Amino acid sequence: MPQPTDRRDPPGGNRHPEHRGPVVNIGARTVLDLVDRETAARPDAWAVCEQGRAPVSYAELDRLADTVAAHLTGTFGVGHGDTVLIAARAGVDFTAVVLGTLRAGAAYLPVDMTYPRERIEQILRSSSARLTVLDEGAPGAAVEHPDTAATTLTRLLAEYPGPPPARPRIASEDAAYVIFSSGSTGAPKGIVQTHRCLANLAAWQANGSGLGRERRVLQCAPLTFDVSVQEIFYTLACGGCLYVPHPDVRRDPRDLVEYVIGERIEVVDFPQSLIDILMSLPTTLEHAPALRHIISAGETVRVTPELEGLLTRRPEVTLHNHYGPAENHMVTSHSMSAERGNLEPRPPVGSLVWNTYIRILDEERAPVPDGEVGEVYIGGVGVARGYTDPELTRAVFVEDPFLPGARLYRTRDRGVWRADGTLGLLGRIDDLIKIRGNAVEPREPESRLTALPGVKDAAVFGVARADGGTELHAALTGDPPPAQELRRALLAVLPDYMVPVRWWVTDELPYSANGKLDRRALPGPGAVRLAVVPHQANVSR
Repeated sequence: MPQPTDRRDPPGGNRHPEHRGPVVNIGARTVLDLVDRETAARPDAWAVCEQGRAPVSYAELDRLADTVAAHLTGTFGVGHGDTVLIAARAGVDFTAVVLGTLRAGAAYLPVDMTYPRERIEQILRSSSARLTVLDEGAPGAAVEHPDTAATTLTRLLAEYPGPPPARPRIASEDAAYVIFSSGSTGAPKGIVQTHRCLANLAAWQANGSGLGRERRVLQCAPLTFDVSVQEIFYTLACGGCLYVPHPDVRRDPRDLVEYVIGERIEVVDFPQSLIDILMSLPTTLEHAPALRHIISAGETVRVTPELEGLLTRRPEVTLHNHYGPAENHMVTSHSMSAERGNLEPRPPVGSLVWNTYIRILDEERAPVPDGEVGEVYIGGVGVARGYTDPELTRAVFVEDPFLPGARLYRTRDRGVWRADGTLGLLGRIDDLIKIRGNAVEPREPESRLTALPGVKDAAVFGVARADGGTELHAALTGDPPPAQELRRALLAVLPDYMVPVRWWVTDELPYSANGKLDRRALPGPGAVRLAVVPHQANVSR
């Protein structure tokens, strides 16, 4: 098991101390090394248990992954530096194709085929994917691109004719996966993450997080959300079993709780909004006897009275607050339980994980003292290679001013080091909004709205609900169509979480004295709800 070393400063010295996590040699170059070890140690143990299908052992998953890698390399010429777009639902086949893609030396790019066709085409163009892998049984239409070949899960998982090609040597800096998120330019942005990050994350989760090994882990996050990366690879790196419910079960909170109870799930990872829903049901997570760890990320974690009640009555259950943008994956963690006596309504995001560090800097990128607020910059092994767009990369992946040769990711999060040494977050410097754990850059839906007939200007903003969640609203000027037409138009080009649920019409958007849109004043004075009536009736509002 990896052990931390006592090294407070990086090589070459550092006169500007930052908060740094334990420096640990994880003993692996890629996450494949970690998975291979578990396969050798426990070949007959279950690796993936997909609802409605027989469980698959580590040995069988290994065989399937080798078959996929052979087809990718030998049939399609996929290799080092390529990207493979995978449009399939979670389960045995998806997991095998992901592992096979990594073994072929390529990066995997998960895509939800229920996304609008135009968005998938944007992702294809931006990623320069060499191959698209489709699940014949998944919803959604196939999207073609002249520079991208296509195949199916069935073909990749069929027996390979002949000896498999040799595995390529994979470097820790090679790309492992690409995740697309909402972009401030009006188009989705692709984040290219490395094997170094993925291996460190999985090793820390398995050996340093307190989650334990050989766990029964729920796979619930959308595959396009980076939490799914953690669910899959923590499980396989700790010798555990990944439990994958049917998509219908995942969508129904009551069925999801029953699945967690029935399958004796030990580790779950839910955004705060889903935790709140699950804790409001007659049968809650408190009734899951095997449950030991609840992880939450992507939204502000709140220990509500209901959640505190669960943790108080179940002192063996630990709540973990994880923080880390997709551009770095996870960088801090805060574990709390009744047994620890550290429950608080709005907990910090915690302390640094292995091989990472954080600087809190002011507007001039000078360090601020502990206890003072500044912008969070993340360094260490988790920093991504960048975006698929080099211009976007240059804007937020910057040189560490205090450590030559190192890079920092500029998060735009406002943070402060608390007296207990944990990191507290105090909101955003920019306008990013989190909806159900998904990042939404307002300018992306805004650019779509202003392209619609009758919409002169648009501003999208988040509104806090009484239950602590956030919902998306839009303020419009001009003579916009009815609300249902606006929603229909946006759903044709954007994922549902990026489409506002409430609409306002105003004579003009609010601006500050310096000429910038005042998002805090939205929807603006005199704004009225957009009626769900025929377009012409809006003229007389």
